[in-house]
Amino acid sequence: MAENNKQQKILSAASEIIADKGLRESTITEIASRAGVVDSIIYHYFKNKEDLLFCALDAHLKSSIEAINFQFQGIIGAPAKLGKMIWYHLHSNDFNQGNERIVKRLLLECRANKKFYRHESYNSLKQYAGVLTGILKEGVAEGAFRGDLNIAVARDMIFGLLDEESLSCLAARELTATLPDFDDIMSFVLAMVEAPPVDHTATKKEDKAKAVLNAATTIFSQKGFNGATMLEIGNEANVAEGTIYEYYINKQDLLLSIAKERFEKFKVDLDQTFQLDDPLTKLRRIIWNHFLIFFTNHEFLTLFLNDIKLNKHFYRTDSYVYFINYFSKLSEILGEGKRAGIFRQQVNNRIYRNLFIGSFTHILLRWLFVSTPPPLTFMQEFSHAVDLLCRAVTSRHV
Repeated sequence: MAENNKQQKILSAASEIIADKGLRESTITEIASRAGVVDSIIYHYFKNKEDLLFCALDAHLKSSIEAINFQFQGIIGAPAKLGKMIWYHLHSNDFNQGNERIVKRLLLECRANKKFYRHESYNSLKQYAGVLTGILKEGVAEGAFRGDLNIAVARDMIFGLLDEESLSCLAARELTATLPDFDDIMSFVLAMVEAPPVDHTATKKEDKAKAVLNAATTIFSQKGFNGATMLEIGNEANVAEGTIYEYYINKQDLLLSIAKERFEKFKVDLDQTFQLDDPLTKLRRIIWNHFLIFFTNHEFLTLFLNDIKLNKHFYRTDSYVYFINYFSKLSEILGEGKRAGIFRQQVNNRIYRNLFIGSFTHILLRWLFVSTPPPLTFMQEFSHAVDLLCRAVTSRHV
């Protein structure tokens, strides 16, 4: 019991000091002094300062997991659980600021450290993220959330938004409380993930034809034209093999119909690209531009994510002012879209900016530090993120 108490005092002291000074400026001697132990005792439990930092965050995360699971008691349905998790984050920011500030700063230190992603304490962060992953999967399974939702991308974007809200309050001091933003945050999140309303004008025949076409694309790409069978395509589309022939003459016709459908869509997308007076097109363009700017400056991207974006001092300098001003064009486009009736009038520009920034930060950190996806997956995930960012503001499903 005494041993556990001593270890907890060390973790508590380390949390407070590292959150205040940062890992680099903190010393083992200072941590030992605050914990009421000698330096050598710390090395009995922990390998070094980094190990101590990671274990300190691990203890906080385990408590958070218990707390959020308690909050879910009596909550039924994925949308309600999603709302409760977001509300809990915001409430913690505003009414548990001392402890929450410590956790956020420890998390910033850990997320900017590549070694953290290989430390056993990272498992607690994955477990915490898994709570949101489970909610999103549950929502897709019960039909409340979109069937085409990329769970990992949506999870990163939601956590990214919540992190930016916390930073706006606890670091940049741009706002004094985050809970008043709850309704606006939920409006963005639900617009991204909720299943679109059922189009009762569409016939079952059209739905099945589309399902067959999508299934054929998947099976042909996996097995090749010669290796694929109509039975496999029917199973993938969840229709009888004979049903396919109601829409397509044979396998060759089905193959060529895929090209017809895709090039028709590509032509629409290409035409929209040059409609520069369209706010939605402008929004897509600025999102892609942001992506290209960072990925054609890889050294700056790594530096920005490692040492700047997650550095608490960044938010009190002129550099942060320039960073926010960089996004002024985004507000202009949102204003145009509202006036044109394309974007929802209730869109909160500041919170959308946080969604935009947070989404990129979380997705890029996962790509850089956790697992770098292959090029095709990389582009698919980013394209999906662009779609979700556009859905978040549009007055119709896109």
